[in-house]
Amino acid sequence: MQYPMWEKGGIIAEQQKRLRALEAQLAEEENLEIVRMVKAVKMDNKELTAFLKAYASGMISLPEGMLQEGNTENEETEGYEDEA
Repeated sequence: MQYPMWEKGGIIAEQQKRLRALEAQLAEEENLEIVRMVKAVKMDNKELTAFLKAYASGMISLPEGMLQEGNTENEETEGYEDEA
């Protein structure tokens, strides 16, 4: 039995191309989600930068139970129009 597409790498190359496209789509969706969450907090650039630096340095922390909720969809971002 012959598999000409396998021999030429056609199926593999096509699947790799599809995988790259799906990975790019996933990254774009994640980026859009981040943009929506950032816009929902209504901070200007300086405030957001200061907040993120403070969080990264350990000066502030998340309220207890915030991570246990496992809720990736912030209630404040639900229905938020995508302006990115």
